[in-house]
Amino acid sequence: YMMVVLDPSRVIMASKTESFGIRGYTVAEMVNEFDAVAGINAGGFYDPDGRGNGSIPDTMVIYEGEVYYPSYGSAAGFVGLDSNHIMHVGKLTAAQAKEKDIQYGVGFGPVLVTNGAPAPTYASGVNPRTGIGQRSDGAILMLVIDGRQVSSLGATYQDMTEIFLSYGAVNACNLDGGSSSMMWYQGDYINNCASVVGIRPVPTTFLVLKEGGSTDG
Repeated sequence: YMMVVLDPSRVIMASKTESFGIRGYTVAEMVNEFDAVAGINAGGFYDPDGRGNGSIPDTMVIYEGEVYYPSYGSAAGFVGLDSNHIMHVGKLTAAQAKEKDIQYGVGFGPVLVTNGAPAPTYASGVNPRTGIGQRSDGAILMLVIDGRQVSSLGATYQDMTEIFLSYGAVNACNLDGGSSSMMWYQGDYINNCASVVGIRPVPTTFLVLKEGGSTDG
């Protein structure tokens, strides 16, 4: 499932930062909290024995220019949007993210595409996947691939890279996958959840705001 958002100013990395350490939100709940029209899951979270409540990010998070959990780093790759809605990808520190004027971002990785070329990455098995990228015209690409199902085993990082490049991505990054991979659009999930325990709450999402929408969620 590929969502192309022509206006990058409508895309944010959304978090309910006041709920960090208390509770997480499903993608649908986060869409509702921010009165958005679409969304996907974003970064990973502290999940001991698969029983985490999705409330504690496991990487640095930047929301409205403020850095949370800076000591957690960017994992295998950070993806962020600056104040001009330009996407940056790479292993960024908090200081480097500030220098690049990142307003919204989260870590997970690996980076899949950088400056229009495939990024070096490591081999991976097939799994449900979520990723985000940007074209040269600014359009944001949101990708979710089902997995662990008869109809779709999943995808490798290389598969994701090829898909992003076929859509014209100049930068792209893998996000949290597996049982967290979900895409919501206009009132419902459009992909199939791989989790046997139901849709999981997460601490971070990428959302598409309504035209003229704000982050006052």
